Amino acid sequence: MTALAALALAAYAALVGAGLPPLLARAAWTRRSPALALAAWYGLAVTFTVSCALAAYHLVLSGSHTHGLLGLFEPGSPTAPEGPTILLPVAAGMAWPLASVAAAGHRARRDRAAHLDKLALAGRFDEELDAMLLDHPIPVAYCLPRGPVVVSSGALCALTSGQLGAALLHERAHLSGRHHLLLTVSSGLADAFWKLPLAHGLRTHTAVLLEMMADDRAARTSSAEDLATAICEVASPERSAVTLAAGGGTSTILRMRRLLRPEPRIRPALQLAVLMLITLGPALPYLLTCGPTPR
Repeated sequence: MTALAALALAAYAALVGAGLPPLLARAAWTRRSPALALAAWYGLAVTFTVSCALAAYHLVLSGSHTHGLLGLFEPGSPTAPEGPTILLPVAAGMAWPLASVAAAGHRARRDRAAHLDKLALAGRFDEELDAMLLDHPIPVAYCLPRGPVVVSSGALCALTSGQLGAALLHERAHLSGRHHLLLTVSSGLADAFWKLPLAHGLRTHTAVLLEMMADDRAARTSSAEDLATAICEVASPERSAVTLAAGGGTSTILRMRRLLRPEPRIRPALQLAVLMLITLGPALPYLLTCGPTPR
């Protein structure tokens, strides 16, 4: 029966890793509630990791009894091992994603230090802007983890005061929301999941959703028109776990449309349904194969 449990968990992991990400990527509600959409992507990542870890457990412990709902089809079998025995295959199944996230964090810290060294040579801190001013003709505005916000002299020339203020609010929203940590985790998980659609979705959609979340935060206290113009005018360096920029990238048109033609927020019923799926997704593999068996 453990072979059946491992097969069921592998099929569930395949559904989560390859079947559901394209559906989530095409869902129209995600741009109306980017924070909830980001939680859904992380829910898929956690569910996939748990499913793979439990599948490894059932493959290794081939002589054990299947608990959970699948245990209903295996009456009278020996009980499953407990204690450290159950932890070893589960820990092995989760080690690779955790190690990949740790490696992504190390790269982000290294790249931030290198970027700060370059800024120390090419930029100067402007107290009035509360940002690092970079002498460069191309309009640029971005931020580094834990700061600072970086603005180019080209941005000062291209943007009005209202537009510049909106761009700065956007960058400070990234910093206050610790968006770089989320981007680093997504990058690490995407590396761990390799070429699965889940990996591609985490890598691309996390960055776009974080930009939308920062847009929404900045739009609370600035003009949507000023922010949309700043997004259009301000060029973006390559997005990474080190820099998050107010403008540029393939999501520019979508973000401008969100600001200038806002859509209503998703209905509470849909929001509740998504939250339930996010919660039940990682729990279902445990309930099927490891939880208490109903009698």
